[in-house]
Amino acid sequence: MPIVVNKQNVLKQYGFYRQAAQALQDEIMEYAVSIILEPNTFFFEKGQRCEHIALIGSGSVRVYAVGETGREVTLYRVRPGETCPVNILSSLVDMRSPAIAIVEEPLEAVALPVGMFRKWVSEQSVVQQFVFEGFAYRLSNILTLMEVISFGKMDQRLAKYLLGQFASSDTEPPIAKVTHDRIAVELGSAREVISRLLGEFERAGTIELFRGRIVQKDKAMLSALVE
Repeated sequence: MPIVVNKQNVLKQYGFYRQAAQALQDEIMEYAVSIILEPNTFFFEKGQRCEHIALIGSGSVRVYAVGETGREVTLYRVRPGETCPVNILSSLVDMRSPAIAIVEEPLEAVALPVGMFRKWVSEQSVVQQFVFEGFAYRLSNILTLMEVISFGKMDQRLAKYLLGQFASSDTEPPIAKVTHDRIAVELGSAREVISRLLGEFERAGTIELFRGRIVQKDKAMLSALVE
């Protein structure tokens, strides 16, 4: 039996929908289309024009850029209740996407047609506020990312990344199920640099390396590296 996305449950995760007048809520529901996507499915690709605005109910999407050398840099992730400014910008001004978005976790969402979304943006203050706040939030995140990439020390960035991975682990000691390649992509570095630093961390006793996973050994030492 096919899975059906509850469109209203998805929309209720977004403040602009909850704050909208009943007439606008009804119109949004009328035009909303259910979406279900599996991991590793492209949400949109570089150079593509977005024809819908997507609102996520569950799952996550990674938005990233690829340089001429093929190296990837993760710009941000979009999760339930959040917006994707690349998706919105591409749709509102009819420009080709400058980035790529790929589904990381099983995705349930609703899609709103660009034509209707443009109408709501021009006529409805709650939708305008939703767009402006989304851009402001993501712009702040991207500027912080650019500052870290440009000026941050890689060992500090790596230690901070590992602490974040360990914090979401439900094992003791905490385990990060991630490869050297994936870390390099996330941090915008070369695999060789990441592997060298991980080896140094292991020799210092902060972590233990295994194939496809990293085990935390000394959280205090990792935290000291970040500071």
